[in-house]
Amino acid sequence: MTGPLILVGVSARTGSPAALRWAADVASEVDGRVRALLAWRLPRPPAAPGMHPPAVARTGPDDPARDARERLAGLVAAALGDDHEVECVAEEGGPVRVLLRASRQADLLVLDSPRRRQGGKLVAARLIYRSACPVVTMPAAGEGPAGGGPSGLRRFAAAVAESAGRAGRPGLPPITGV
Repeated sequence: MTGPLILVGVSARTGSPAALRWAADVASEVDGRVRALLAWRLPRPPAAPGMHPPAVARTGPDDPARDARERLAGLVAAALGDDHEVECVAEEGGPVRVLLRASRQADLLVLDSPRRRQGGKLVAARLIYRSACPVVTMPAAGEGPAGGGPSGLRRFAAAVAESAGRAGRPGLPPITGV
């Protein structure tokens, strides 16, 4: 395929199944291709008290790059099945840096629902404003029409109707009985 490239930032924690499924659906509609990208880092050596070197030289797998590729392939297969046509790429580095660099070759970047990192900064927000291509984020589970099923659709429709009823009429109650 030579259509648009849809890049999916895959979270190591969640696997980003909603983002992968959405990207695969869009790619099939526009005759595009999907690249799943997982950012990984080398494991840190354990800390030792008193400035002594750690007793253990290595704490992670023997080949962390291969381990990241295998994990990504498993996450993509779990979300899309074994017969997917998604290109899986695991790249060393932090998620923001890796995804920003990859966004230069992509036509669209798809992210899982925003989630705070340990430092408190939202990865998705940092990517939205700095990405070289448009960014789509999935709604959080249970929010909006994608996560709430029929009741979520009703809430969404009610919110749209209320918003339309208040349009251009600040402070007035919404139009009812339409």
